[in-house]
Amino acid sequence: MRTLPRTARTPPKTLAPSLRALCAGLALAGLAACQVENPIDREDIGDAPRFEGCDLNTNFLIQAAARDGIHALDDPVWVQAADSIPRYLEPDTRVIGVEVFETVYALPVNVLWYHEVVNLDPGGPLGPRIAITYCPLTGSSLVFDRASIDGRRLAVSGLLFMNNMVLFDRAGADESLWPQIMAEARCGNQTGAMLARFPFVEMEWGEWLELHPETRVLGGDQGFDPVTFDYTAHGYPYGTYRETEPFWRAETTMPPLDRRRFSKERVVGLPPTDSDPGIAFPFGALTEREGAFQAVEFSFEGLDAVVLWSDGAQGGAAFRPVSEAGDPVTLRATPAGFEDEETGSEWTVDGHAVSGSMSGARLLPIARTHTAFWGAWAAFHPTTRLWE
Repeated sequence: MRTLPRTARTPPKTLAPSLRALCAGLALAGLAACQVENPIDREDIGDAPRFEGCDLNTNFLIQAAARDGIHALDDPVWVQAADSIPRYLEPDTRVIGVEVFETVYALPVNVLWYHEVVNLDPGGPLGPRIAITYCPLTGSSLVFDRASIDGRRLAVSGLLFMNNMVLFDRAGADESLWPQIMAEARCGNQTGAMLARFPFVEMEWGEWLELHPETRVLGGDQGFDPVTFDYTAHGYPYGTYRETEPFWRAETTMPPLDRRRFSKERVVGLPPTDSDPGIAFPFGALTEREGAFQAVEFSFEGLDAVVLWSDGAQGGAAFRPVSEAGDPVTLRATPAGFEDEETGSEWTVDGHAVSGSMSGARLLPIARTHTAFWGAWAAFHPTTRLWE
C-alpha cells in the first residue's frame, strides 16, 4: 500500500473505552468523527476469501475503527535526547526502550496512543527490521522481529479481539491478521505462524534517560496536518479508563475477568509456552516488597530466570542469569541497583553491567517478556501463574 507523503497525512484517530468517551475524546482532540460497529460474524471479517475460517472466537472480535484509521509510523522521525527533549516527555512518562545495533531508542507511550505501531528499519533493508507495538485498551507493549514475516511492515487493522488490537501485515492479497498479545496469525494464509519477539523494556522516561543519555526518542513532528501534531496538547484520550475496573464493552467482548488483581494493574511477565504455564509479576506486588530494587528468581521452562525491577523506573524485564557471552551471573538487589555475586559488578534494571570486571556485559534477555494490564494478561493467558 502506498504511503502518503508525510505532509499530506491526517491526524491519527484513536479509540476510547465507551462510545461517548470515544467521540468526546476525538472531538476534544480535534480529530475525525468516530464510528463503532457491532460485533461481526466470521463471514464479515474483511471482504476477501483469505479471511474465511479465522481461528478466533469471533464473539470477541469487533470492528472498532477503520482499517489504517490509526496510522502506524513507517518512517518515524527521531531526535537525540541530548539535543532536544520533546515537551510531551515528563519523568514519569512511560516509554518502550529498545536497543538495536548498539543504538538506543525510546518510544513514548503517549505518542503510541495515537499510532500503536512503529516500524523501525535501522541499517536499511540489510539491517534488522522490528515493529514496536502498543495497545492502549489492554496496556500491552510487545516488540516483534519482522524478519519472521519476511520483513513485512505491520499496521492497525481497526479490529479488536478481546479488547486487544489486531495487526495486519502489508502483504497485499496475502496479508494475515495478528492479534497483538497472541503474536500469532489467526486469519489469512499465515494462520498458525508466530511473530518472533524482540527484547525490550518498558519503564518511565526519567529512569531510561538516566541509564541511556544517548538515547534517540520519537520526535513531535511526525508529519501530520497540522504540520506539528501536538501530543502534549491532546494528552491521554481515554478519560478515566486506566483507573476504572471494566474494559471497553467487556461484557460482550471478553471472557469473565480474573478478579485476583485490579484489571488495569500492569504486570510484567512471560506468556505460556508448550512446557510452561507462564507467569505474571504485578507492579503493585513488586513495589510493596521492601527495597527500591528487586531481583526475583524463578523458573521458566525448567530453567532459571530472574526478573529485575526498579521502583524508580516502575518497570523491569526477565532475563536468564547468564551474560550474552555465557558467563553465569547471580544478581542480588542493593540500595543502589544490582550486584552480581561472582564479581561484585554493578548492573542496571535493563540488564547492563556498568562497573566492575564485567562492565560492558549484558544479561541474556528472555525476548518473550512483555507488559500488559492484568485483566488482559489473564484473559489471553488463563493458565498463568500469578506471583504475589
